Amino acid sequence: MEKEKIDYKDILFGLALGHAAMDPASVPDFLAPGAFDAVEIPAECFLNRDAEFQRRLASCKFKSVRAGHLMAPDLTREIPFLAENYRRDYVEQASVMVRTLASAGASGAFLGLDMRRILGDDAAENAVLEIIRRMTPVLRRENFELLIPYRVPFKNERDIRTTQLMGRFMRGTLSPLVKLSLEIHPFEVKPEEDKPEMLGMLGCEAHQAVLVYDADSGLHIAPAQFRPWAELLDRRMFRGPYLLCPRSVRNRMALPESDLFAKMVSDLRNE
Repeated sequence: MEKEKIDYKDILFGLALGHAAMDPASVPDFLAPGAFDAVEIPAECFLNRDAEFQRRLASCKFKSVRAGHLMAPDLTREIPFLAENYRRDYVEQASVMVRTLASAGASGAFLGLDMRRILGDDAAENAVLEIIRRMTPVLRRENFELLIPYRVPFKNERDIRTTQLMGRFMRGTLSPLVKLSLEIHPFEVKPEEDKPEMLGMLGCEAHQAVLVYDADSGLHIAPAQFRPWAELLDRRMFRGPYLLCPRSVRNRMALPESDLFAKMVSDLRNE
């Protein structure tokens, strides 16, 4: 049976400027109307309340605008392993940040946990779930999404147990506002590896997919790398956003790579 063709006009595409740790001063260079439907922006841009940034952002009329890291990633990665009083302080600060970002126009943010350390460690998993449950009231009041990362491939292993553990973790959050952010490293997945096995049913939990690669090495996201993931996630009713995150020194390749990505998206939508 012939596979049903994906209508890429219905799928959101954009840039993960927050995920890439973009210098806030450079962010306006990437805010051009018409190029993309979605953007993830460093939290600092929302906190600065810069009038020019707000004007440029509004002119793009994005369908999805999210912040990058809700809190400093170095702190977030360690907080599940610290004492309860530190975790309570973290919840208070993170809740203030949720209110601030929501008031500035962000609909969600990324909670930069190191799931490689957390999954399978019952104490760490329970600590994170307790943090999320304590934040649930403010997430609900602000209608703000909290995005939890999951890396593909996971530690470069073909072990479906990590997918099962992540699925259990997501179900344990007990909140429709806590969603999965897939961090896909397409050039680290060998052609013979089983992509559906890597994801299991996690595509149903995902509200964001970030395409990460080393742009300094000359790699580019092309249809050949993108289509297999799009077809897999389409079967899980995922509609994006797909966000581009090219890694390069001082983000020097971010602008040319975003131009190439915009052209690929245009070509897919005009097939």
